[in-house]
Amino acid sequence: METRRSFAVPGNKYPDGEPDDDWTVEQLIHWSLAGYQERANGRLAAHVASYREQCESECDQVMELHREAVRLSKAKSSSGDGPEDGNSAVAAAEDENVANGAAKPSAASSSRSGPSHGSVEVQVTEGNHAGSKFLLIPRPGAPCLVGRSKGKKFIKNGISLNKDQEVSTTHGKFLVDVEEDGDLAFYFVDVGSTNGTQYKGDKLEANRQVRLHDGMELTLGNSVCRIILA
Repeated sequence: METRRSFAVPGNKYPDGEPDDDWTVEQLIHWSLAGYQERANGRLAAHVASYREQCESECDQVMELHREAVRLSKAKSSSGDGPEDGNSAVAAAEDENVANGAAKPSAASSSRSGPSHGSVEVQVTEGNHAGSKFLLIPRPGAPCLVGRSKGKKFIKNGISLNKDQEVSTTHGKFLVDVEEDGDLAFYFVDVGSTNGTQYKGDKLEANRQVRLHDGMELTLGNSVCRIILA
């Protein structure tokens, strides 16, 4: 017969061990309350840990917004002697994509007035969420988050891959930047996830922007995500 653990500690108002016929009603009540208190403390500790993780994630997002605001401010105030910070990031990301087999946009395509794309559709083709589609609309300074979290920012304007245990709570984010000609350039950043993000079999460098192009596939945990620019 399985023996239940006793909650008796020095100073308790009930004997050690399990209740028996010799216990008074008062002792039984105190023993029950002690058990409830221990279980409640355990649940409280779990909630505190969860809220702490969420707060740390929110703080990281606030700092990212601050850095983005500083970057945009410097870009606007910089002289015309050299490329702006924002353009440097775009150029670096484009060079990386060229190395991975992606073509740079042609002069004809970049000469259009107004944004060429307004949203990113992410189609999950493999993994626990296969068949799911997510429409993302990132804005400058307001990225779309992807991860295992069920937080409002992931559900409302992001991607929650909560069934994929290989995906980090906050795994990465989708960014947008406005180019000189007014077109929108979309990027993905792995924010330092535990298992990383794969592109064409190579692991992306953490916290580095990777330019997105139509049809490319990113692997986050067990989830293969196809990128559709619309």
